[in-house]
Amino acid sequence: MKKLVLFTLVMLGAIALACAPAPTPAPTAAPPTAAPKPTDVPVAKPTDAPKPTTAPAPTVAPTTAPPAAKVKLTLWYALSGNTGKVFEAMVKKFNDTNPNIQVDVIFQGSYADIAQKLLAAATAKTLPDVAQMGGAPTMADSGVVVPIADLVGKQDLDDIHPGFWDYNKFGNKIISMPFNNSVPVLYYNKDLFTAAGLDPNKPPTNWDELVTTAKALTKPGQWGFNTHTDTHWYLSAMIMQNGGKILSDDGKKVVYNSAEGIEALQFWGDLVNKHKVMPSNQHGQAGADFTAGRLGMIMRSSASLGSIQSEAKFKVGVAPLPCKKSCSEPLGGASILIFKSTPEKQKAAWEFTQWMTNAENTVDLFIQTGYLPLRKSVTDNAALKDYIKTSPNAQALVDATKYSSAIPLFSELGNSDEQLRKAVEKVELGTASPKDALDAAATVINKNLAGQ
Repeated sequence: MKKLVLFTLVMLGAIALACAPAPTPAPTAAPPTAAPKPTDVPVAKPTDAPKPTTAPAPTVAPTTAPPAAKVKLTLWYALSGNTGKVFEAMVKKFNDTNPNIQVDVIFQGSYADIAQKLLAAATAKTLPDVAQMGGAPTMADSGVVVPIADLVGKQDLDDIHPGFWDYNKFGNKIISMPFNNSVPVLYYNKDLFTAAGLDPNKPPTNWDELVTTAKALTKPGQWGFNTHTDTHWYLSAMIMQNGGKILSDDGKKVVYNSAEGIEALQFWGDLVNKHKVMPSNQHGQAGADFTAGRLGMIMRSSASLGSIQSEAKFKVGVAPLPCKKSCSEPLGGASILIFKSTPEKQKAAWEFTQWMTNAENTVDLFIQTGYLPLRKSVTDNAALKDYIKTSPNAQALVDATKYSSAIPLFSELGNSDEQLRKAVEKVELGTASPKDALDAAATVINKNLAGQ
């Protein structure tokens, strides 16, 4: 914003004083003869000095610079329901408190929808200025993104948990800004625990305990365990907990059909077909079953805490996922992307992004939606402390951030997730072994990665 301040000072005239002439001296005395009385000699009046010329008042500079032109930004987002309303309210608050920037929001559907639309917009050169997107770093190769690594300072790098930065990298470079991120957690019905003779304050902490607890909770009309619909997320967590990987270190192929991955999917299948504590292929109704009191435990996003606690008529418990070799909890959710445009717009977009992810707003987003607070500096936040006092389960979600990890992001991630969901379905229905199901998934994705 250019500021032009013009100062003009005009000084006119001078003050002149005229000197009065000396008075004429009286004549000398007459000779001794009698002389007439000397005539009074008039004394000349001093000439009056001219009045000084008054200089005109200098031009007064304006006290404030003229208002800068408002920078208008277009923002695409993919949050619906209550979370979408919270997001829109945050943007409105930004607009109200930043008069030089106007952010206009446009809902673009699901994460899959917005990803497709952004790719199409990149080709058509009709991109927005900012976008909220799941798997955001995968846009890195498009050449249309301003990498956050080029904008972020040391203070933000140190304050935000490392797992969140890892989730926003592509090729070891930070591409997008962490925003609405979550981890999978275990919700459980404390009342059903008590009825089954279980300690409601001791949820399962490992895979073996998960089986034992689920068996105690399973009876006619009631299942011990299930997961929500994003089964690829929970299977990925189990693979990583078992020491396996999703992607090879060089990023050229998926490797979840390793021995560790096969063992994880075998455990999943055993919950259905051997231990009979999880219904086959009923993830779509698992959420309703849990809040209705027909399901003892469910793996679901930390972002679901608010809705679960408002819908459930029982005491809800929350715990980190049961562990195996490690306690990995892969991050999910979305991030903020800034697209190349004019310098003014990019600067405004970064200002908006920093505001949306500051300590105060990340706590506010957590309280209203369950998306995790990103920053270490929220520890002493008064609003967070007050919230945890009234909602003790929130502390379990904050604690889960220390186990947060990132599934490596790659160009076929969306397709890979779909293939993992298919593998889970095959094993639950008994139409394929864990090895065959994962081999089939890996074959599809690795062919795509190889450009075949």
